[in-house]
Amino acid sequence: MKKIILVRHGETTMNLEKLYYGFLDPDLTKKGIEQVKSARKILEKFDYDEIYSSDLIRAYKTAELINYKNLDIKTSKEIRELNFGIFEGYTYEELQKKYPKELKISQENWKTYNFENGESPYDLQKRVVKFIENLPDGKTYLIGTHWGVICTLLSYYFSTGLESYWKYKIENGSVTIIEFKENYPLLSGLNLKGV
Repeated sequence: MKKIILVRHGETTMNLEKLYYGFLDPDLTKKGIEQVKSARKILEKFDYDEIYSSDLIRAYKTAELINYKNLDIKTSKEIRELNFGIFEGYTYEELQKKYPKELKISQENWKTYNFENGESPYDLQKRVVKFIENLPDGKTYLIGTHWGVICTLLSYYFSTGLESYWKYKIENGSVTIIEFKENYPLLSGLNLKGV
């Protein structure tokens, strides 16, 4: 059996500004820190053997705050957010003016659209699933990560490919738990939040 406990990073300034950002590296806001501290209260009910984080600061700080066992945090680029390429750092309204053609294509072919200088949601899913499936069985893994990473895993394991990618509400500082029993995935917690 393998269990993964996924924690979406707390709020950032770029969340507030409603920017497209994946590989950009903003820090947590004060509210974001409080969201993660609240998640830690939930996590103290669960044991974990190893802790991983995306190498981006918002996820790493999240991992530091939830790491109640004070284990060494292992970082990986494989569990980074989607790379939005040329869209990074812009609002939707700004993209409508700056990259209208690319924006339209990204909406019509969203699964496979390879953001210029970035990647597609399909590429994101491939790298994230590979990372999870390479984690050895018999352990529980606590992972500080991102909205896209969590949604791509949920979509892969609980629907077909990317079919349900947009159908999950994963809030900042929330906890999602997937257990694998003989490689069969079970969703045992979704968008759990502290008080």
